[in-house]
Amino acid sequence: MCGIVGVFQHQSNKINNQSFINWALKDMERRGPDSNGNWCDDICHQGFVRLSIRDLSTHASQPMHSSCGRYILSFNGEIYNQQIFEKELKKDGIQFQSTSDTEILLYSLIKWNIKDFLPKLNGMFAFAFYDKQTKKLLLARDRVGIKPLYIGWSSDGIVYSSQYNHIINHSYCSNNSLDASTIATYLNLGYVPEKNGIVQNTMLFPHGHYAEIIQGEELTIHEYYQYPVAISHIDKPSLNDILEKSVTQQLVSDVPIGTFMSGGTDSTLVTSYAVKQQQNIQSFTIGVNDKVMDESEAAQAFANIFKTTHRCTFIEEKDILNMLDANFKAYSEPFADYSSLPTLLLSEITRKHVTVALSGDGGDELFWGYPRNQKIINAAKPFEHNLVWRNFSFLKEKILKPKQRTILKRHLLSADYLEYYYKSLFINGAEWWLNDMMNVNATTPYFLQTVEAYKSDLADTSVIMNKIRKLETDLHLQRILLKVDRASMYHSLEVRVPLLDNDMLDYSATCNYTECIKEGIGKYNLKQLLATKTSAELVFKEKKGFTIPLGKWMRNELKNEIAQTILNMPTHLATFFNRKTIEEMWQKHLTNQQDNSWILWAVYSFIKWDAVHRNKFKN
Repeated sequence: MCGIVGVFQHQSNKINNQSFINWALKDMERRGPDSNGNWCDDICHQGFVRLSIRDLSTHASQPMHSSCGRYILSFNGEIYNQQIFEKELKKDGIQFQSTSDTEILLYSLIKWNIKDFLPKLNGMFAFAFYDKQTKKLLLARDRVGIKPLYIGWSSDGIVYSSQYNHIINHSYCSNNSLDASTIATYLNLGYVPEKNGIVQNTMLFPHGHYAEIIQGEELTIHEYYQYPVAISHIDKPSLNDILEKSVTQQLVSDVPIGTFMSGGTDSTLVTSYAVKQQQNIQSFTIGVNDKVMDESEAAQAFANIFKTTHRCTFIEEKDILNMLDANFKAYSEPFADYSSLPTLLLSEITRKHVTVALSGDGGDELFWGYPRNQKIINAAKPFEHNLVWRNFSFLKEKILKPKQRTILKRHLLSADYLEYYYKSLFINGAEWWLNDMMNVNATTPYFLQTVEAYKSDLADTSVIMNKIRKLETDLHLQRILLKVDRASMYHSLEVRVPLLDNDMLDYSATCNYTECIKEGIGKYNLKQLLATKTSAELVFKEKKGFTIPLGKWMRNELKNEIAQTILNMPTHLATFFNRKTIEEMWQKHLTNQQDNSWILWAVYSFIKWDAVHRNKFKN
C-alpha cells in the first residue's frame, strides 16, 4: 500500500515540478513511510511513497521500470490474482526481478490491451503507467473505488495524486475557484462524489474507469466496469466457497496481518475465514462504557469461538475529542462523516500490532443490509401516480390519519422513487436546510446519473431493489471506503475488503433481494452463513453501534470552537452561505429545538479543510 503523485505536461519542460513532487512525497509520508522515489523525463514526472507489504526488498521499489527501459509504473494497491498473469508472462520469457505484484502488473500492461486487461484484474488499485516512446500516460482505478485517485487539469497538463490536497496546490489548479454546486453536493452527501471536485477543474477519479492522456490532446476517460442493475443468471456458486476464496487470497502478505472485528456480521464472517487459513490472527475492536452502544462483549464472544488474539481497547470521550486535529489532517478533501474519528482511533490502535487489516465493508451495500433498503418497497408505490394525486392524498392523510401516513412531503418534492431514495443518503439536516443556506442547485453525482439511465418498472419490485443496491454501491459505499482509506493510511495501515473482491461482486449480482431480506432482516444470507459457524443467538441479536454524541459536544465541549469557526468564517468562504440561516441552525441546535449537529459539522469541516489544506505549497 502506497501513495502516488505525478504531473503530465502538454509542453515539454515548461515547468520544473521537482520541488512540488518533493513536497507531495513528504506530505504523504504516512501513506508510505518505508521508502520513496521519483522519476521524470521532459513531460512526465512520477513520485511514489511505499508501505512495504509484499517483497520487502528494494527490487519492488517504485516508480518501477521495465527491463527495456521504455515503460514506468507507479502503483498503489494490491493485486490478488497475479498468478494468472504471471504464468502467461513467463511463457513469453519474462524473468521477474521481484516477487511483487507491481512487477506483474507492469508487464501485464505492456502485454495486454488496457480495455481487455482491466476487467480481469482482481484487486484494489490506482496506478499511473507511462510509455516513454509514445508519450502516453494511463491512469486507472479499481472496480468499486477502494483506492483513491484524484486528478486536476489545465491547458498546460494533468496532475494526479492519491491525495486531493496535492491537486489543489499544484499551479495547474491552485488559482481555480471553488465550485458552489459541488459545495452543495458535499453538504448533501457528507463527501464530494466522483467526477466532482470542490475546486474547479479537479475531480475524484471515478471507480471502474481508466484514462488515456496523450501529449497535446484532451483527457479521455473510459468505463471498464459498472456494477450491474440486471440480475446475472449464471450458475450461482456457493457463498461459502466464494467468501473463503476471497479472504484466502487477500491474506497474502510479508508483514503481520489482522482483522477489524466489531461484533457485527460482516467483519466477523471475514475473520472466521481468516483464522481457518492462517494461525495467530489478531482481531481488533474498540469498546465504550455504555451498555446501549457497546458491542465489545459480542466481539469477544466471537473471538473466543475463533480463537483469535483479540484486542479490545475501551475509549472515552476525551480520546475522540483529542483526535480532532488529526482528523482534519488525515482528510485532504472536505469530509463530514464524523465516524471518521473512531475509525482513526481504531486504525491507530491496530497499527501498533499489525500492518494489514481485513475489514467487513461492503456487505450492507451488496446484500441489502440497511433498514432503509426495505422501506423503499412501500415508499415507491405513490410514484405510480402523478403529482396531483400525490398532493391530494398527502392532504387527505394529513387530515384523516396523521399518525398513519404513507405519503410524505418528500413524495411531493421528488420526481420519482430513485430521487426519493437518493435523499435518504443525505446527511441529517441537508434536505431541510440546504436551499436556505446556499441558494444554489447541487450537482447531480455522475453515478446517480448512471442509475437513472436504467428504465424503471414500478410493477417490478426486483428492478426497484436492484437500482437501490446499485445506488448504495456507487454512492454510499464510496463515503465509507473514503473514510476507511484516509483513516487507516494516516496511520500507515493497509485495510483490505474481501467482501468487495471481484468474485463477491459477481456473486452478489446473481442474488435477488428476496434471498437477502427475510423476516424483516437484511443480508439474511450472510447472517445465516455466520450462524452455521457460530450460533444463531449471537448472530441474530439486535444490532448495536457506537455513536459519537456530537450533538451534545457541540452544546458543551466544542461549543466555542464550532461557533467561532462557522460564524466567523473567512470572507472567501462566507460568500457561498446565507449567514442568517447558519445562525438560525446554530441557535436551534444550542436550544435543543433541533439536532443540527451533522449539517453544522459539515460546514465546520469544510472551513477546517480550507484552512488546513489549501494554499500550502510554495514553489
